[in-house]
This record gives sequence, structure tokens and C-alpha cells, in this order.
Amino acid sequence: KFVGCFDSKPCAAMASRRHDTKPQLPMPDAATEARGNEFVISRKHRRRTQAATRACIFAIAATVAAVAVGPTWWQQDSPSQGASGTRQHSSSVAPPAFLELDEKDGHFCGKDGDMCKCFGHVRYGRLFTWSDDIVVDGSVNCSAATFGDPIPMQVKICKCYPTQCTTDIGICTPEPCSCPTSRDPEVEWGKKTLMTGDGVKCWACEKRNSVAGIAVDSEHGFCPTTFGRCTLKRSCKCESATDTKRVMRTKDGQKCWTCSPVGEGSGRMGMDSGQRAMFWMLPLLWPFMDFPNSVYEVCAGCPALTRFLALCVVGYILQNFVTILNLNRFFSFYAPCMKKGEFWRLFTYFMLHSDLQHLCVNLFHLMDTLDLEGVPDMEVSPGVPLRCTREGPIASICYPNVGIGTNHVIGVFAVVLAYGAIVGTIKSFGALVQGASSVCFGVDGALIALYAMFLGAGLDKQLKIPEFGAFFWMRIGIIGFHIIIDIVQSVCGAGKDTVGTLAHMSSLVAGFCYVILVLPPMGEGDLFSSKQPYIINCGMTSSKYVTMESATKQCMAFFSRGNGMEVEMAQKIAVCILGGGVFIGVVNAFFKRHISDDGYALCQCGESAPSRGAEEEGAGSGNELAALRQHIGVLREGITHLDRLYKNMPDAGPLLAEEAEAEAASQGNVLQGDIQ
Repeated sequence: KFVGCFDSKPCAAMASRRHDTKPQLPMPDAATEARGNEFVISRKHRRRTQAATRACIFAIAATVAAVAVGPTWWQQDSPSQGASGTRQHSSSVAPPAFLELDEKDGHFCGKDGDMCKCFGHVRYGRLFTWSDDIVVDGSVNCSAATFGDPIPMQVKICKCYPTQCTTDIGICTPEPCSCPTSRDPEVEWGKKTLMTGDGVKCWACEKRNSVAGIAVDSEHGFCPTTFGRCTLKRSCKCESATDTKRVMRTKDGQKCWTCSPVGEGSGRMGMDSGQRAMFWMLPLLWPFMDFPNSVYEVCAGCPALTRFLALCVVGYILQNFVTILNLNRFFSFYAPCMKKGEFWRLFTYFMLHSDLQHLCVNLFHLMDTLDLEGVPDMEVSPGVPLRCTREGPIASICYPNVGIGTNHVIGVFAVVLAYGAIVGTIKSFGALVQGASSVCFGVDGALIALYAMFLGAGLDKQLKIPEFGAFFWMRIGIIGFHIIIDIVQSVCGAGKDTVGTLAHMSSLVAGFCYVILVLPPMGEGDLFSSKQPYIINCGMTSSKYVTMESATKQCMAFFSRGNGMEVEMAQKIAVCILGGGVFIGVVNAFFKRHISDDGYALCQCGESAPSRGAEEEGAGSGNELAALRQHIGVLREGITHLDRLYKNMPDAGPLLAEEAEAEAASQGNVLQGDIQ
């Protein structure tokens, strides 16, 4: 009403006129004024309460809307790592899972930074905001690096939603799962890993005898004899003298003791079929799986290697116990004999060994490489084959047949024997070489090449064999351990065994190069439709192959796809390595051609016929040698006669004692006479 009144006097006049028109009211008393003030105060409080209520409702609505939209509006340009730690999200990150899993099935498995143990699905976050769930088989790191960060700057946890494995026969669960808990103390559910006919990994549960013991009180001091029962008292004794005391563990991990007859417990308290398969995975143990039947099966499946082992044993026996054959002269490799054309020595020296320890070490080394030739057709346990096949059944643990076959194994033997002997002469041309160590390291080189190409081509992932990639790495580690031991022995021996070390390492390289040059078939078609599945397109190994022509070239990768190389280039490098070693060995033999064979050579090739004067000189030297031998025989007889006389001489001790006593007595008599 007073807008526009800029002069105080007119406004005051207007106000006075307005007040004059109103009726005059009586002045309120004190009680009326107090009631009015209370009414005004209550109305202001009610207005403030309504405003606060509206503000709270608005804040709650905004919070719910923000949670529903998710944090993507501030994270659209910040990629985060996925579950594998290597893949990254795109710029448009998908919203996190919002209560997709049933909350009643999930449980807390770790806070930020912990290892979450779970068999099933795991997700990361808190309250109503969670990351996408990932499938876990065992444990996973609970961190934003694994799941992404659904709620930045907030404390987060991991929740596990376990998957239950099926217990039906012939059916398996296609994702990691856990087995139920048995209510019967004498049996338990054990999880086993299977493979379907199309190569998909799956899991199932089977009922087996309980391995965990149930602790019971033993009041009389004897260990329980009932199966599955044990006592926590270590001082217990077996009541029967024929029983043996055994150690068990309860379900919570405590040690307990029980008694059972001798011979029992290996099946019930020992290994199941999957554990037995894991134990028998090493080729060194194949002949002992079902002795002696397993020996015949290994001989039938790996004929080249087993016959090679037999030749080593026979050669050692003839060398040391049938010395009249003089195999050291016939089969040993002696480089000067090559001048006489005795080239068979390049392939026969493996039969001879200096001692039994040398023989045993080489035998066990070669037995651990039986898988180079193939996997024998044998069973780990009834119905569980050792060899993996595409059609199945594939057990929880099996051995894939990546062998190169009998013919190629013989080829590896020939190449590594000859190459190791030739290169070994570079250090010492006149060294006498015996033993099968060159073959041991040559076979190791071939295995390293096969394993490297198997892993580089990703064949273990195609087969989805449980943990077999890690098993290949373990085999490569064992081979590396053999190499380190050989080098350390050479260094600690102050260079005395440098000749053998040089031959061993050259044989290792020769075995590796043989596989690259020949490209032998891998397996017998049990697992792969192609004979050379390790050859892949170059476009799968590197991004530098951009055109269709270059990307479809044949390549081989070693240990990983990133270490790819074209097949032609790899074969050229192998030829240069082998050719260079042979060339250096030949040049070395030419410069050391003056070294004599010292009578080891059997052939007379390259020697001129001796003249008559030389024959007479030889006859004269032969007569002198015969006279010298006769003189040595006479001296030996004289020494024997003197030794016999010395042994027949009486002991001089008593005679000397009697002489000493007589002399003392005579001196005593003389002294007594002087005194008198």
C-alpha cells in the first residue's frame, strides 16, 4: 500500500486518515495479550516443522534417485579394471548390479583388501550399490582393482553367493560350486572336477567314506578301533598287537589317533581316485602304478624309450662283468677315431657308463621323459584312464597325449647323440666320451619345445584341462633344475667336467631345434584334429600383422601368444645353430688331426703299410718288450720269496726281552761284587 510514497509527510497523512476511519477498540488486558502471543508462537513453530518435514522428504527423494541412477554420471570417462585385472570397461560403464542376487543366500566373505573364499558368485560394494558379480572358484581379492569401484570414497565389502554342486550321477554343474555337508559322520560329499564331451569344465559331488575323524573320549587308555573314530590323547596305545597306530585329523583340523589292522587305511583313509591320479601324473611313476602289469603297458606305449633304457642296462652289464668283450674300445666315442671312418661311435657311446650311480641317474632322468613318445593306454584306477581324449570320459585329472611318436623319438636320439659328441670335442678333442647324459638333456630340450608351443598356442585353454598349464610349468621347472645342477657341478669341479657340460648343453639345444625343424605331430589325434595344433596364424600373436595376407601366415608361439615367430624364420635360426655347431666341430678336428687314436681305433683307414725296416724295428722292439716283461716277472717272484721269508721269521720281541733281563742280571751281580 505504501509503494510509491517517497515523501514522509503525505504518507504520514494517509496513515493518519486511515487510522481515523477505523473504529476505536478497547485496549486488551494482560491475559488476552498472553493468549495472543502463545497463538503466534505456536503458529510459527508449526510452520517451521512443516518446512523441515518438506526438506527431509525432498532429501530422501533425491537420495533414492541418486542411488537408482548410480555413480556412472561422474565415472563415464574413468575406465576401471575388470575381474581379470587386464580388461577395461568402456567409457559408458554399465550400472552396477542392484539386488540381482537373492540376499538370503549371500554372506560376508571379506572386507576391502581381504581374500574372499567362495565357490560361486561374488560381488563388491555395500548397502544397495554393488558391482557386477563374478564367478569364483576358490578365492578372489576383494578390491576395486578386481571388481571396479561402484562407490568411490566409501568402505566396501565382498559378499559370496555360493553355488551348490549337483549330487546326481551323470550330471555336473557348469560353474564353480561347493558340496553339501553330510549328516552321516561316516560319509562325506567330495567335489570332483569333470569334463563334458565338448570339453566344458564342470563340477559334481560324490559320496565317499569320511576321511576326517570324529574325536571320542578314551577312558581305558587304548586308541579307538572303530572306523572314523579317534582320540585326541596322543599317549593312547593299540589294544591288539597286530594293529598299527595311525594319525587322523578332525574336521576342525586337530590331530587325533586311531588303530587299525596292518594294510587297512590306505583305501579308506588314503587317496581317492582324483588324488591317486594327481600322484601318478609324473611319467617317472607310470611303471609302478600297477606293477608289474604297468611295466608291460609302458613298454607297449613307449617302445623307443624303454628299449633305449634296456640297451643302457645291458651295455653296463657287459662292460663291467663281461670284460673280455672290451666294449670300451668298440663303443666309446673317441674323436681321433673319426679319422679312421669309425662313425658308428657317434651313436653307440650311450650304452657305456663309468659306474652304477651314473647309470641310475640317467635311467631315472629318461623315465621322467616318457611322455615325449606318448601316453600309454593304462588306467589310474578302475574306469579312470590316464590319457585324455576328446570323446571322454575325462576324469578329474588326466594326462594329455602331446608325444611325437616312436619314429621322431629315435630321430631325436640320433641328432642329440651326434651333435653333443661333435660339439663336445671343441673343448677337448682327445676326451673319451661315455654315457647317455647327452640323450637325457636332448630329450629335455625336445620337451621344452613341445611344452612351450603347447602353452604359446593356448591349447591348454582350448582343452580346459584342470590346471594342466601349471603342471607343464612344473615340468619345465624340473628340467631347469637338472640344467642348473649340471652347470653347478661343472663350476664347482674347477672346470674338470666342462667337456661333459658343453656336450649336455649342446644336446639340449639340438633337441629343441629338432622339434622346430621337423615339426612333428603332437599326439595321436586323441585331443586335436590337426597333427600340428601348435601352428597358429600370425595375427593371433602380434598386432603388427595388419593385412590379411600377413595375418594368415603360419607362426609358432613360445610360452605365450606374445612370443610368436614365423615358422620359416624359426627354422632358419635352428638350421644356423645346428650347422654352426657342426662346422666349428669339423674345423676343430682339422686343426687337431695330429692327435693319435692311442690304439682305440679298429680300422686302419688312412694309414700307410709299414716298410720292412719298420717291421724289423717293430720286431726288435717287441723282443725288447718281451725281455722286459720276463725281467719284471723274475723280480716279482723274488719279492714274493722275500715276503714269505719275512712272514716266517720268529718274533724278535721275546728274544730281546730275555737278552735285556740277562744283561740287567749281570750288571746287578757286578754291582753287588763291587759293594762287597
